[in-house]
Amino acid sequence: MEQIQLLEYWRNTLADGSRVEIKVDKTIHLHNLPIDYAKGHVPSASATALLDAVEKKQNEAKGRSNQNDPDWEKLEETSILIAPFRISPDPEYTKYSGETGISYPFWIRALLNRNGFLKPDEDTFPYIPRTHLEPQVNEAVNFIFSDVDKIDNAFARPFAGEEKWAEYWTYIQDCFQLITGMQLQEYVSENHTVSFSNTIVAHENLTAAADGIIRLYDYLIREKKVPSLLEKLADRSNTQLKSLLTINHFEDTSATHLGQMAHAFPLSISQRKSLYHFQTLQKGEVLAVNGPPGTGKTTLLQSIVANEVVQSAVKGHNPAVIVACSTNNQAVTNIIDSFFSVTQKPGLLYERWLPNLKGFGLYLPAQSKIVSGGIPHLKRVEGRLSGAHTDKENHNYLAIAEQTYIEKSQRYLQQEGLNVLNITKQLQATIQYKQKELQDGIKLWQQYKTIPVHLQKLGATTTGSLFSGQKLDEKALDQIEASIKDIERKLSDYLDQESFWIKLFSFLRFVKEKRAIRLKQLFRDCPVNYNTVNFYKISSFHHFFDEKLQVIQQIKKLSQAWKNWKQNNNIKSNPPVDDEGFKMAEHKKETYFYDELEMGLKYDLFYLAIHYWEGRWILATKDLIREDRVYKNGERDAQKRWQRFAMLSPCFVSTFFMAPKFFSYSKLVKTTGSRSVWDTPPLLDYIDLLIVDEAGQVSPEVGAATFALAKRALVVGDTLQIEPVWNVPAKVDHANLHRYKVITNINDQKSIADLQSKGFLSSACSMMQLAQKATPYQLYPKMEHGMMLTEHRRCFDEIIEYCNRLAYHGLLEPKKGSAKNSPFAPMQFHAVSGISVIRGGSSRANSEEAAVIAQWILANQEQLLSHYQDIENSTAAKEKRQQKTLRLADIVGIITPFTGQKHELALTLRRAGINISGLTIGTVHALQGAERPVILFSSTYGTNDLGKSYFYDRGVNMLNVAVSRAKDVFILFGCKEILSQNAKTPSGQLYRYIESQASVT
Repeated sequence: MEQIQLLEYWRNTLADGSRVEIKVDKTIHLHNLPIDYAKGHVPSASATALLDAVEKKQNEAKGRSNQNDPDWEKLEETSILIAPFRISPDPEYTKYSGETGISYPFWIRALLNRNGFLKPDEDTFPYIPRTHLEPQVNEAVNFIFSDVDKIDNAFARPFAGEEKWAEYWTYIQDCFQLITGMQLQEYVSENHTVSFSNTIVAHENLTAAADGIIRLYDYLIREKKVPSLLEKLADRSNTQLKSLLTINHFEDTSATHLGQMAHAFPLSISQRKSLYHFQTLQKGEVLAVNGPPGTGKTTLLQSIVANEVVQSAVKGHNPAVIVACSTNNQAVTNIIDSFFSVTQKPGLLYERWLPNLKGFGLYLPAQSKIVSGGIPHLKRVEGRLSGAHTDKENHNYLAIAEQTYIEKSQRYLQQEGLNVLNITKQLQATIQYKQKELQDGIKLWQQYKTIPVHLQKLGATTTGSLFSGQKLDEKALDQIEASIKDIERKLSDYLDQESFWIKLFSFLRFVKEKRAIRLKQLFRDCPVNYNTVNFYKISSFHHFFDEKLQVIQQIKKLSQAWKNWKQNNNIKSNPPVDDEGFKMAEHKKETYFYDELEMGLKYDLFYLAIHYWEGRWILATKDLIREDRVYKNGERDAQKRWQRFAMLSPCFVSTFFMAPKFFSYSKLVKTTGSRSVWDTPPLLDYIDLLIVDEAGQVSPEVGAATFALAKRALVVGDTLQIEPVWNVPAKVDHANLHRYKVITNINDQKSIADLQSKGFLSSACSMMQLAQKATPYQLYPKMEHGMMLTEHRRCFDEIIEYCNRLAYHGLLEPKKGSAKNSPFAPMQFHAVSGISVIRGGSSRANSEEAAVIAQWILANQEQLLSHYQDIENSTAAKEKRQQKTLRLADIVGIITPFTGQKHELALTLRRAGINISGLTIGTVHALQGAERPVILFSSTYGTNDLGKSYFYDRGVNMLNVAVSRAKDVFILFGCKEILSQNAKTPSGQLYRYIESQASVT
């Protein structure tokens, strides 16, 4: 089965790539051990002691208590890792870097037997924790051992020997030389002490962070189960594209958008299009939404969650279980913060009706994670869930909650004597009524739009002006009606006054002609086309008047029905009928139909549904306690538990590493012997909606497994911003493709390239690419598959225009405006003529550039603080809140590609007397998902680097992210000769763009 092979590949690549820093004291280990590397030998007594400890641990894990157990398994050989040295920071360096502790950056894989002899392991590449490699994503890390490219280059030369230790030891030394540029025995690192002292650890499970994902993979592979959503994601064929929604589909689908979480601003056009296309997804389908910087991904996610809450309330069965995931704690924190700090309208409807309940998200962190700020969270402690909302599943809270709920709902409903069941029924009936109102409104609008067709039937000579801009000129229509009735009256008067002789001889031709001439004279001023009138037949006149007046009445009926609906629902405008209409309304800053619904009816529907589910939670929890099932965790109990929690918090938020650990249940299974043990199978195909945020940063093997837990997926991200941290070198990754039979020939570059183009590779791809491959829509031919958010509101237009040209084919629509009133030019370049150096053989720094940046800050910080404090004071007054006292750290962020320059900057700024408390100085990952008014970019390369390839020019990603972090000002510091030498590179384009901006001003 093709998908199973992919799962095996992802599973084992994840295990390979989870190169965590080994916590030696938490393993079976030996310190300060003499090792004869030339002969490959460890003292036999030490080897025996280590194997005994591993043997005991492995048998006890299988329920075997002692060596007398007949099932006891003897261990003659085990996998180990050997660290030939350790690293510790020098005391003086620790003072400003904050780095402490011992690091083991280089481990040799080997097999050890009881006699102490070593031989090469099956996997011959050294084990190098990702923690200390460039590109660096963890801003707390200071020691850099090497970089990923050097690792990949070294691993491209696999061990070609057999099991001979001497050849393997030579290979290991050669690898070290390629990775560090130094001999292993002569390794040094600036600002650190290198202690050559051997440490051995038993090579057990070193993937603690990823073990939940790996267990999920193991279950899927063992049971050969690939639920429909994961099957779609893992399908190697191209997804057939569907036609995009037309304007009529758009209107119909708007009636299925029932909930809105935020009220201050409506959705943008592209957000709304994305949401409506998401509404078309069936079970097992994925929608990718490409979200460039500053385009409102958070608002879209809130709206989709709100909509699911209302839709499930309309149906009244179970609430939607929604899980939002990303790859790291910062991205997850951004999501949970957005659901926790939703600004609400004043009023009883918009309050929570249960005590001690805040926000609309529930955070699912690791047990060791410290959660601050009062954010509701739930942890798994010793196999049991603890925290919110388990702390509410008791008689005491339930009694207070029920009383509070009834009191608030009776006030809102203005009705006494209600119980919880009555309240939930009334609320659901109100929701269903409002849903029907919305559906009726769309139908009435679509009928109203047929007025031009009726006007054509009417044949009015002024049809164009009668219905202009989707608005009926009712006065003009009244005048037409009055004119027609007047002609009808004149005709009737004429016929009444017509002589007896004309009526008697009307069959004669000359009499007919005489009558027809006189009757035509009555129609000369007729405001509608009367070509169909037969002036020789009286019946033709009656038919004409009846037909035209009926058409007018039909038009008026359509118009009045639409007007009545708008009035009843507090709607003042009509929907735009095409993209140009939307853009024109937004350009004029007009609030139109969809906006009004989102800030009114749909916003109210969300809160009505929230209160409906609060009542349902009371009823469900009463049943739970009465049946004594609070702590049960069978499959049905686990499913019901998450549904109860969803009644209180519509969105669960977690990392991919933690989600599989939470969404599982308990099951007693029999082993091969007579024993029974508890297993924790996953809740496959259970989550109603999986949301992936910052998907461009998630490597496929990390994110794919969780899709097995869900029915549908919305994947939001940007492959043109921060890329994943790929922990597996390309050569190792390609070897795994062959090892797990994803490809049949390890040299099949065509198949590898095809897999990479579709997002499958763990050394070069992302979950965003996988989702784009699986999504059934493509909004723009120039961009990847999926919808795209285009309205950018973060940066001044002059800043985002660089990113727009560099990465987005000009599709972004800047909405903030230009920097007309700013005292600082939005795009600046400061030339530096210094040189760069490699510190400790691992990372680059440029002391002169750091000094220039320090000088710039000293010269401008007073003006910066004054300018932005004035803005803060004004904003606080408008928002009627207490003003904050700003620090330099609130205004300025410093980005550099290199960890070495990060330290150089921190040291230089501190020596210059600049307060760097809280100041973000680091790689683009330091400002992941964040922004600052002013961004300083330290490019670091110096005059000695001319003619080289540059780290920030490997793709558009780094400079796209760096520039788009700046709301008001972006300043590039660097070597002019380097930046100006190639206009086609991202840095060359940036330099020329800044220069062109300077010439304009």
